[in-house]
Amino acid sequence: MKFREIYRPILRHCKRGAVLGLLLCFTVIATTGCTIAGKKVFVASGASFNTVFKIGDYSCSKKEVKMYLANYKNIYGVVNGNSLWTEEYDTDNMESSVKDAVLQHLTKVYALNQYAKDQGISLDSTEKEKITEAAGEYYDSLNDEEKKYTGASKSDIEAMYERYALAEKVYTELMSTVDNDVSEDEARIMDAYVFYVTSEDKAKEAEAALNNGSDFLMIASSYNESGESVQTSFGRDTYPSSVEDVAFQLDNGESAYNIDGDDGKYYFIKCINKYDEELSNQNKQKVVEKRQTEVMEDIIENLDTTYYSDINKGLWAKIEIPLEDDVKTDSFFSVLDNHLHYN
Repeated sequence: MKFREIYRPILRHCKRGAVLGLLLCFTVIATTGCTIAGKKVFVASGASFNTVFKIGDYSCSKKEVKMYLANYKNIYGVVNGNSLWTEEYDTDNMESSVKDAVLQHLTKVYALNQYAKDQGISLDSTEKEKITEAAGEYYDSLNDEEKKYTGASKSDIEAMYERYALAEKVYTELMSTVDNDVSEDEARIMDAYVFYVTSEDKAKEAEAALNNGSDFLMIASSYNESGESVQTSFGRDTYPSSVEDVAFQLDNGESAYNIDGDDGKYYFIKCINKYDEELSNQNKQKVVEKRQTEVMEDIIENLDTTYYSDINKGLWAKIEIPLEDDVKTDSFFSVLDNHLHYN
């Protein structure tokens, strides 16, 4: 999976009377700033006029932000050939989501560039030649309105591509260290009836009734405090470890009562299917993606806190997404991908 595919936005497009959710990859952040692995990029005080944010030795320009915004607007603002940038949709909400997504994406690019500098990772001459070719191709694809909006020259685009290519190169190298082998036990999804109570006395009452032969679902309907259906499917890290240690030992049809979750809850479980094969196979990819995310978080967490500088809030608020029909560029990433292949 490419770096770009990991850090896609979650965009919520609000139509009058309806909400359309796009199931994309990374979490939207607040416009007041962004948090990366617990570190905060704060509101600016001394950033230069054209600097949107700084991370370590690197400064992100207004031109680069606008280039990403223009492309994000057209990549993620069209569904099934229909533009979502019309009065029929809540474009204010969409614009906020896209801007947040771009900021989140760019801060990852810059953090990985700082990591690359610290680790002595760089682009080689062949990569730089391909980037120069890609920058020329992309610049030539821009119309006058797109050039006017971004303000970017061919050399600006080349520098943007170098930063992006270096981030993707680092990301690809990091992902190559991730173990893609997931055991059946780690990926295992179990189907079960589960409910809990928060009172120890009620837990004992429910346990006594079940031990006397009462129907599990009938007791669940009387005691369940979760407010959700008792029938569920779950894998590792869903419930407290003390609960999962018991749950994953159950065979089909077996039950466990009054398990102290060490979270103020007492759990009751009846196993329906101890290994849901279809869901377990699907979960293997999720386990790998979780490992990939943890690698990224560890890298950024280990960067010195002094690398995280201010976001220029005033400048950020003034930058708008181009809603003009003439700004339709959407190939910034694909042109580079066609010249460079990090797999």
